[in-house]
Amino acid sequence: MTTTTLTPAPVQAAANSPAPPEWVDWQVAHQIPGRLRIRIPRLNWDDEFARRLQRSLLRTTAISEGRINAAACSLIVSYRAEMLSATALLNYLQAAILAAGREREPDLNEKVGARNQGTWPTLGMPALTLAVAIAAAPLELPFSIVGGIVLAASIPLWQRVSQALTQQGQVTIDCLDALWLSYQLLQGNNIAGALALNLAAVGESLRRSKLQQLEDELYLLFEQEDAEIHWLSDRQRFAPVPEADREGWLDSVEKTELLQNLKPVAQGAILPTLFLSGTWAILTGDLGRASALLPLDIGVSLRGVTPLAVVSSLTAAARQGVYIRNARVLEKLALVDTLAFTRESFQDLITPELLATWGIPSECIYFATDGAAVEGLQEQLRRQGKRVAWITDSGSDCLAAQEDQVVISLGRGDFAAAADVILHSHDLQPLGYTFALARHTLATAYESLAIATLPNLLVVAVGAFWGLNPVAAAAINGSSAILAELNSLRSPKPNLLENGFLSQRNPFSCNKC
Repeated sequence: MTTTTLTPAPVQAAANSPAPPEWVDWQVAHQIPGRLRIRIPRLNWDDEFARRLQRSLLRTTAISEGRINAAACSLIVSYRAEMLSATALLNYLQAAILAAGREREPDLNEKVGARNQGTWPTLGMPALTLAVAIAAAPLELPFSIVGGIVLAASIPLWQRVSQALTQQGQVTIDCLDALWLSYQLLQGNNIAGALALNLAAVGESLRRSKLQQLEDELYLLFEQEDAEIHWLSDRQRFAPVPEADREGWLDSVEKTELLQNLKPVAQGAILPTLFLSGTWAILTGDLGRASALLPLDIGVSLRGVTPLAVVSSLTAAARQGVYIRNARVLEKLALVDTLAFTRESFQDLITPELLATWGIPSECIYFATDGAAVEGLQEQLRRQGKRVAWITDSGSDCLAAQEDQVVISLGRGDFAAAADVILHSHDLQPLGYTFALARHTLATAYESLAIATLPNLLVVAVGAFWGLNPVAAAAINGSSAILAELNSLRSPKPNLLENGFLSQRNPFSCNKC
């Protein structure tokens, strides 16, 4: 058995740190070959410590996965047991933990404030409201008090409604939610209103925390302060990430075709929903069944599903050494049906084994030897309506990003070139993974949209025609939205993509390109 020995990270106290790093408390909570779970109480309140520790874990290839669960105060580490001894790993982790904790420990008030500063308005008030609404009947609480508490918890909703009407001049989905909530409060259905607010708050908190966590990991993976990150190999260097890209990961989601096509549909359904609800009230004389139409929401992906799926996949790609510039590039990768290489020398790298792994037939592959050939091939493929991925050494071979193509660089030349994708392994091996991940992301976004939308449509239809308990309606709508967000975070393992995913959804499997 070959054993790899990790070099412990140097433990040096910061110049302005009054206390040595040895104060960090940690212990091994569970251990099996290839996996460790370590309890570190400081993770619960010190986000900066968690980021520094995560950065240390990314500096070695021996650790296959390092996952921090701040709420559980735990660090879970997976490693290759046949390559690395548990003793060597613990030595490395001890040094990394102490180095990450070299700054002073805040006092108790700072700990509590740092962790709870943004939690109470988001989750605390809705949870308290739901508890009061449930306890109202047994405790015989006055209706006015309970309704007032629910109304107070809905202030953020009414603020969004006000901003949409006054600043944007639009009737948004929040307006429908506010009308539904108002009717429930007038009917005394405080539990239904409180439950809807609580589930919406949980979904919003999940969305924000996961997006922040994933973006933080992206920053760590491509952090420019570290000259080397010993992750892919001891000599591997990452390309600097332009500041505009780092600030635009989420903004780029708005430019995807998925959202561009969905936005008009979602916004255009709001006023017809209001009209249909009013008409249904006149026809049936039943305001309860008419109000069941108001929670109709086909634009749930505008808020969370698509951003979560995209940023999750950008991070998954980064873990494998693939830098994808933004959400629109990821979407274009999913639609690629042709590969074009700017060097004939690439032919020596394309082996039958690689083709078999990619699932790409040879008739879908083109080569261009110089600038004139590249321009001619670009025009030819554009006339044929192809979605092309250009593979180049550096991204500067007479190529410019266009809407119908993607530029993929092997990073051998100018790292600052405006390539859409950079393969930091400097070879073609990750190419099949990159395409498969992009298609998986698009499929996951549609799947998550269906998870949220179909139950919503069913609840609306049942409530409008036969009547449905508003508590059940709120529970189904809120839970399906949360499940859709969780499904959006489902990033596949690289080996799953390499072993058959391409054959399931493969745009290259055409008879003629």
